[in-house]
Formats: sequence, structure tokens, C-alpha cells
Amino acid sequence: VEKPYLNQDFDHLHDVYNFYNRYALHKGFGIRKSSSSKSSVSGELIWKKFVCDKAGWRAKHKEKDDGSEVVGWSRETRDGCMASLNLRWKKHGKWVVTGFVEEHSHTLDTPRRTKKHRSHNVSHKISAAKDLMEQLHSCGMGPSVIAKAINTTGNITEITTEHVVHHLRKQRMNNVGQEGYLAAMHFMKEMRLDPNFYFA
Repeated sequence: VEKPYLNQDFDHLHDVYNFYNRYALHKGFGIRKSSSSKSSVSGELIWKKFVCDKAGWRAKHKEKDDGSEVVGWSRETRDGCMASLNLRWKKHGKWVVTGFVEEHSHTLDTPRRTKKHRSHNVSHKISAAKDLMEQLHSCGMGPSVIAKAINTTGNITEITTEHVVHHLRKQRMNNVGQEGYLAAMHFMKEMRLDPNFYFA
């Protein structure tokens, strides 16, 4: 996998993200979008930074009235890592790499663990996987069984039960009222075919 280098250019920012994410998957870390700046004249984006997903620090927990710290439930996932990729929009219509920090302040992950990073764990967003979730659900399978079945097909990253539940819930919300409409259309068709059939 090609390593980023200074003056490397890209046509679009999503090309940059995909390139850096592939590099991160190969090396053993995840990425996320970070700071950016816009032109004071045109208001268009002219600078963008992508960082290791362990960059920065989480905000400190608030203190209680007695001065003790509020206990947080989420585990710490950041350690101030400085690995990053900086790009600037140039007049010739390209995004150009102006800075690349390769070194990380933490141990890089194994291939199996790397796939669990949010930037790599995207199999559940692929349309084919979504369609398969819906098909298996229509056959009466539960979310955990659906996840196991899809994972046996050799996806790049693991699909969890939570991914399946979230997608099916979202699909149900998007289809609210559709089942009633289809049922009504079916009964209207029956009325046209059978004079003795009544529907209101």
C-alpha cells in the first residue's frame, strides 16, 4: 500500500479519505476527519486535516459539587497521537499533501483488531449487506443469527448484532405506512376481480 508523501495530489477530498484509510488499514490504525479552514474571500474549503483516531484527548469529566470527579462509563480511546495528513487546495484544482506525520505514539493494532476501528468497520453500510439483512429478516431470522450468517460470507469487517438491529429499525421507520398502502392496493385489486368482494 502506497504511503502518503509531500506534494501528492488528489482530485477530491473523499479520494484523500479513502486513500489514507486504506493506508491506515494496512498499517494498523483508524482515521477520522479533523480540523479545516475556509477562504476568507470565497468561503470555500481550502485546508483539511485527517488524523489518527487516537489523536487528541477526550474532555475531562465534570466535577461534582463536593469536588469529586464524575465517573464516566466510556473507556479512553485517545492518547494524543500526532499522526496526521494535511492537505491544501491549490489553484490548479487539486488537493495537495502539505504535511504528513507518520509516527504514532501508541502500538499499532493487529489486522484483526484494526478492522474494528470505526473508519474500517463499514461492511454494514454496503447496500448488498443491507439487502441481505432485510431478506434474512423477512425469512424470520433474528438479528444475531443474521449477523453470523452475513459474517460467514467473508466480509472485510465484522457485522455486529447492533448493526443489524439499527438497520432494520431504520428500515421500519422509513417504511411506515407502506404496508398499509400495499394491503389497500391488494384489496382494491380483489374488488376489480371479484364483484362479491367488498373493501372499505
